[in-house]
Amino acid sequence: MEQANGFDFVDRAHDPIFLELRKLTEGCKAVTIASYTVTLNAFSLFEIESIGIHDCVSTLEQCYRYLCTHTAE
Repeated sequence: MEQANGFDFVDRAHDPIFLELRKLTEGCKAVTIASYTVTLNAFSLFEIESIGIHDCVSTLEQCYRYLCTHTAE
């Protein structure tokens, strides 16, 4: 059984995490969400960095899910 995230029930058009991440696809160089810095690199991969963390995902949806999971802890 998986714990529900509050944003699972909110329209993404109003979700602050999703709105911040979407800025990357609109030309913003980097965004900061909680303790994470997210960049969209030259290969269109989302790089997620924090202290001791450097992960990479290929879609906005994967990045969103990663941050929702890890910022809820």
